[in-house]
Amino acid sequence: MERQIQDLAVLLTPDGNLSPAWLSGKPVTPLAVGDRLDVTLANRVTAGCRSTGATHLRYAPLGVDPVVTTRAIPADAATRPPTLLWTPDRHAALLFPVPGHVLLAGTKPFMTAAVPEGIDAARARFTRYARRQAARHPDLLAVAAAYAPTHHAWSHPAEVPPDTATAHHLHLLEEFTHGTLPAPAFAHAWWQTRRTTESNGERIRGPLEELFDRVFLLLEDYEVDPELAEPTDLTATELQAAVSEAYRNGLAGLPVAVVAVRCCTAPAVGVVSPST
Repeated sequence: MERQIQDLAVLLTPDGNLSPAWLSGKPVTPLAVGDRLDVTLANRVTAGCRSTGATHLRYAPLGVDPVVTTRAIPADAATRPPTLLWTPDRHAALLFPVPGHVLLAGTKPFMTAAVPEGIDAARARFTRYARRQAARHPDLLAVAAAYAPTHHAWSHPAEVPPDTATAHHLHLLEEFTHGTLPAPAFAHAWWQTRRTTESNGERIRGPLEELFDRVFLLLEDYEVDPELAEPTDLTATELQAAVSEAYRNGLAGLPVAVVAVRCCTAPAVGVVSPST
């Protein structure tokens, strides 16, 4: 029991918030909840535990004299606030302070599994939820402001900062559609850059999201290794033609001022084009 009480001292501040020292370097996001944990949140915690090998969770109802219990996953969906849940290795914790929201934080592997949509997407969704629930839970707006998305969701190329992985995606499209980047190199670089955008928490929406989704689907039908290609797969020539058409159609739907500055960006920092 002494170790469990020590966990509380590490994870929480005296006023019952997650400790900044413990949070250092860990992703964190607020999530919507009612007056109990609910199955959706329990599933998130369970997914994170399984990804990191945690087989148990520790629970502590927060009060004057908290009593720590240990339970096997899945997380108990009937849990009510104020409660803290955490993994025995302290790699992740869920603080359920009051009805309306929880704070979920942990190591990157845990959070990748528990919040597969990405931290920024989860934070943006919580902000929308907080606005809808402002009359019932006015404190949610302050929580949303404290955990705002790191990146704005870009909808047009002109909005994309030049030192981002999304800007590198646009640079790859420009090279490929102009014929200066071979299809295999384009495919490899696109997937590599996509992983970087996810890792960075970069978000897109509107016309830009539609364009990238189309490219994603086309690349799903292309095999880089000709020996592994199936008859129905796109050839390199067909891929370039289809991507070029999607690119032109995507730009056609953008304002003239945006089209004029499309893709005039350098490759994102830390992302190396396979063509070099």
